[in-house]
Amino acid sequence: MENLKRFQPGFTWKALLVLLLGAAIVVPASIYLSMLAGGTLAGSAAFIIAILASQIALMFGQPLSRQELFIVYEASSVIAAANAAGIGFYWIIFRMFYVKNPITWAYEIDGVPIPLRVPTWLAPPLGSSAYYERTLFHSDLLVPALIYIVLSLLYIVAELAMLMLFSFTFLEVERLPFPFSRIDAMLVDTLAERKPDRVKFFMAALTAGALYGIFVIALPYVAGITFIPLPWLDLTPLTEPYTPGALLGIATDLTPWAGGLVVPLEASVSILIGSLATWGFGNWLTLEYAPSFFPEWASEFRPGMGIALIWQRSMFRVWFAPQIGFAFALALVMIVRFRKSIVKAFATMFRAMKVPSESRGYPPILVLLGMFFTGTVASVLLHWALTGFPLWISLLYSIGLSFLIGVASTAAIGETGFTVSLPYLWHTTVYFSDYRDYPGWVIMPVLAGTQSPGLTNMMSAAYLTETKPMDLVKAIIVAFVVTQLLGILSLDLFWRIAPIPSSAYPFTLFDWARIAIGDSLLVTRSIRIDPLLLSATAGLGALIVAGFEAARLYLNLPLSGPGFVVGVMTLTPSAISVFIASAISNTALSRVFGRERWNEMRSVVAAGLMAGYGIVVGFSIAGLFLARSSWLWPW
Repeated sequence: MENLKRFQPGFTWKALLVLLLGAAIVVPASIYLSMLAGGTLAGSAAFIIAILASQIALMFGQPLSRQELFIVYEASSVIAAANAAGIGFYWIIFRMFYVKNPITWAYEIDGVPIPLRVPTWLAPPLGSSAYYERTLFHSDLLVPALIYIVLSLLYIVAELAMLMLFSFTFLEVERLPFPFSRIDAMLVDTLAERKPDRVKFFMAALTAGALYGIFVIALPYVAGITFIPLPWLDLTPLTEPYTPGALLGIATDLTPWAGGLVVPLEASVSILIGSLATWGFGNWLTLEYAPSFFPEWASEFRPGMGIALIWQRSMFRVWFAPQIGFAFALALVMIVRFRKSIVKAFATMFRAMKVPSESRGYPPILVLLGMFFTGTVASVLLHWALTGFPLWISLLYSIGLSFLIGVASTAAIGETGFTVSLPYLWHTTVYFSDYRDYPGWVIMPVLAGTQSPGLTNMMSAAYLTETKPMDLVKAIIVAFVVTQLLGILSLDLFWRIAPIPSSAYPFTLFDWARIAIGDSLLVTRSIRIDPLLLSATAGLGALIVAGFEAARLYLNLPLSGPGFVVGVMTLTPSAISVFIASAISNTALSRVFGRERWNEMRSVVAAGLMAGYGIVVGFSIAGLFLARSSWLWPW
């Protein structure tokens, strides 16, 4: 092992000050963007915060060290990835919408309308003044808020324990390469070394992103002038006469375009294939040639439906079970492919108890295991006390699956950069139980191992930049706390300005309707999760993923098994935009600038585009606040 003395502190008072100031700007903008178009500022805001911080510190004669820049960049990326759905209070507002929505009253459990089964610890009683006062600081929201806060704290305790366990196991003992962590390390080195050519590319991209943001964000939402509709250009009216039910469009939000610049061509091709096979041809084929297998989809489709409605109906009537099957298939193939690494990782984890984890400053292994079991078991007990859901099922889910998914995902991301995700896992678990109530479906015990693989990738970058590992852990904790606090204040302000959902936050208009209908269909078991369909799609998905991987490895075709499964879960507007941007990046721009130089610069360009876009979003929010500030006053 390398000597701990080589690692330098990065979590200093300067880094903390930058994080607090950056969060005050980024969190409201990112939450607003998520309700506006369903996206976040993600890495772009992190990059611009790091650049501005390094420049200002240099101007004052106190330049940030390589380690401080790393902490600022990674913790800012955690903060910038915040969205409204990541703030527990957002779901309190949603439950209030849910119990007042006339559609949900049409669904019953044992003869009782679902809204009457929503307990007061999830949403205020129906006669509460909280429904028209529109503020999070209402006495009837205190208990729901406490429930979300406790569950969030238990989740972060378990995830941090797994982060440190996996960091020690996969970085100290197993030493997996974590290829994507080298990109983060390169960006930090760029900021530390301040190479003029990279700064030039970044500023050019920032200007382009800002100009685009003016047309799609500023003019429509500040001046009321719309040139480009958000979040997509709906092309289904053009395709409906030929392929009814097919979902087609082009994303107009800049996020998939900027992200597509850094996506490998084989991944973008596979994402496009998976998306078109599902939401395009799949919707059309099931509607036209298999209506007897999917009668609800055939009866609910109507000519003239747009992307949002087609997505809602086909998702719940056709693709719910197949998506779970394909996700299981990907997990299965990844586990088989990395079986030796996973088995070795488990063996290493137990063997590591005899090795001093303090070699990098981590707490002892037994302390980390104690943190993990505290977070998972306490959440299971709280969930049981609130919902009455069977304890043994929750324990298997929270403890067993956390380790399985965490190890499989970390092994996959450590060797390939891709991770494993299983959608609707809790809902499927409840579906096959005999539970008959509402709360147990929408509140779940902690499932750790979902964020820790990505955080372990960050920790790998900490090793590359020789930053003390525990400094990254401290920064993540600060980022989480600050994001939650600022998120609550931001949501309260947005809610005071305009109802949620409303035209002021257009993404919530169709997203909340989709979630409300989905919840109602699930809790009444109106969505068919056929075990045969689930196993059939899992088998088909495993064959496709394995075939794509074999074609890539042995035939050198631009295909990716994980990319195909991602495409199955990605709407065609985003998939098409990612593919176009990736194709331009990996063909035309690689030739213009040279492959080696463009590979070095494309992440800088993507960050610049999103940084400019994010700046316009921030100024648009300020303008929106000024324009609508009179709404807060009685006169």
